[in-house]
Amino acid sequence: MDWKRVAFVLIVALTMAGTVWFEYHFASQPSLDDYIGDEVWYVPASRNVLHILGVNVTYEFNGTYGVNVIFANESDKFKYLSTADAIAAFSGVRFRLEYYNFPGVYYEIPKDRYRGFLTNLSAELPPGSYYVVPGFRYPDKENIQNYLNTEHPFLGKDFIMLSMVLLGDKPINWRLPGIIEFALIELLVVLTTYRISKSYLASLIALAFVVADPTLQATSITAMLDIHVAFFVALFVFALAYESELGSAVAIGLAGATKLSGAFGWPVLLFRALKREKSFIRFFSIVVIIPGIAFLIPEITIIKAIGFVPWLEQFLGSFRWHLSYKGPNPNTSPFWQWFVNYKAFPFHFNPNVFASTDPVLLLGMVVLIFAMPWLHRRKPGILAPFMVFWSTIGLFALQYALGGKTQFSFYATVLVPPASVVIGVALNELLRWEAFRSSLDFYWERLNGFKEWVSEKFNRGKS
Repeated sequence: MDWKRVAFVLIVALTMAGTVWFEYHFASQPSLDDYIGDEVWYVPASRNVLHILGVNVTYEFNGTYGVNVIFANESDKFKYLSTADAIAAFSGVRFRLEYYNFPGVYYEIPKDRYRGFLTNLSAELPPGSYYVVPGFRYPDKENIQNYLNTEHPFLGKDFIMLSMVLLGDKPINWRLPGIIEFALIELLVVLTTYRISKSYLASLIALAFVVADPTLQATSITAMLDIHVAFFVALFVFALAYESELGSAVAIGLAGATKLSGAFGWPVLLFRALKREKSFIRFFSIVVIIPGIAFLIPEITIIKAIGFVPWLEQFLGSFRWHLSYKGPNPNTSPFWQWFVNYKAFPFHFNPNVFASTDPVLLLGMVVLIFAMPWLHRRKPGILAPFMVFWSTIGLFALQYALGGKTQFSFYATVLVPPASVVIGVALNELLRWEAFRSSLDFYWERLNGFKEWVSEKFNRGKS
């Protein structure tokens, strides 16, 4: 058995397991048992879609169920809130939170009295004056009870919804898909780098950049969209490295179905298909039809909730939103600032969770522009992830130029997988490891000489 291969597999497996263990324990600490960062938008949107679809989720805490009572309007809240409070008190409510930016109230009711609470509400409050959304409490944001986040595609919210349904509506469960995807990104980057370089060392260098990346660390424990986008971009780069046209087409469609920036590597698929495909039908299938199908399938959830035409209208309208300026924001960070980590986006304070970028990784991609022709001759597969990185940067620049100037540091999460692959391959090729071995031999010889000198002096002193 090849001991190097065994050691390599063990290192990768232990790294992935350690990543899941550490991120899970960090994300589940009591101080993070609430919304952090932009979870205030994506999680309620997921819960609202499930409610529209008739799927109820549960939040259990200390023997209680969480439940949101949403009134039809402020007038109905004024009329019936006291009645709802009295029913909750009769049911032994353990926690109450009134919302002030939308007409609602949140209760935590003992599990054995929860059904009775719902029955009494139905008996005492007029039909149409309220509805119930079981689960975790909402953030107190205006109109959040109706928010569906249709300005972004839906695959990332599908993951959040799936975790809610299978595991329960609580913060650590919303974050679990992203934590698992962080570990899978590590695996995909390692496999991609090895495919290109045929080097364990290059693969481990790439793995080190992924593990240590602060953007991935922050977004993996935050139930937003960017970690999911990064996962599918990593899958896209993996499929490109393994020369899978079908896999590349599906992966880029799924990346775009999570967030439109996930599809910013699509020009690489286009140019590769232009170069390789002789049949127009096959070419069009690879670059349009298959990615389009992969994009549409995850949107079935929101299409079923609001209808195809409203979804299409809101999806097309989202392009105007993406290309608009959202107003002043102290955390705005245009794409060129990501290269120097100029302004990290804060998700949470105490503990601090910031979407910092890695300047070594990103500036390394700038330096490698000058070395890429030589690297490409030695390792041709390096060009695809390199071009995915710069295609993504180019389209972020185009978005900025067209008016979408509200960009943030966590958008750079999508850049980490292709950059890590490129840096891993490049460092392994560019660094002269013979120089390190020769230098170590030199230091070892000098150390032995020093030891002999000390020994000679010591022995002479004794005599």
